Amino acid sequence: MTAFAPIHHWPEAVAFVVEHHGDDFRKGTRVPYLTHVMAVAETLAYYYPERDALIVAGLLHDVVEDTEATFERLEAHFGREVAALVRAVSKDDEAMVAADGRAVPPMPRSPQDERALWRRRREFMLAHVRGPGVPADVLRLKAADALANLTAIHRDLANPVVGEGVWERFKVGRDESLWFYGAVVASVEAGIGGEPLAAALRRALAAVSGQASA
Repeated sequence: MTAFAPIHHWPEAVAFVVEHHGDDFRKGTRVPYLTHVMAVAETLAYYYPERDALIVAGLLHDVVEDTEATFERLEAHFGREVAALVRAVSKDDEAMVAADGRAVPPMPRSPQDERALWRRRREFMLAHVRGPGVPADVLRLKAADALANLTAIHRDLANPVVGEGVWERFKVGRDESLWFYGAVVASVEAGIGGEPLAAALRRALAAVSGQASA
């Protein structure tokens, strides 16, 4: 059996996410949010056990988007590679506005504005994982995140207590959500389509799409 060295920065990263995500729950549930980021890190450790920065980025991938943490703090604590990976998969309104020149509509926003902003943000995020030259680890991180989310959706769709109601947790509902995951899968397959993680993600989307259309 292969003996692996400890994952560099793992204890510090666990402490960091507990500090920032410790009291959070997954939307519409009492499932601790920590279980999601742990699932992403577990997936990456399973498929890529030698890639410490990628595994740690999986644990930290939502911490800037959803908490008061900053990319600068991530880089100071965990290094430039981890911070760059997290940035590549994070919602970043400042970067989006700088790129397209359009301000984010102020709060409160109408449902129509919220849907339009959701789509704009997702298109901006997808631009970082589409086309040639996207680093493989960015695609791996995005794939692991999407796999964890699709697995949770699949479980809820199969639960009679939740079922199709799971889509009510999403601002844009079923069709737009499936569009986004389909776009992620297409980008992952274009870049790392021969890797087992890409195949697992493809199967997860097919399972959710099949349930959604049943």
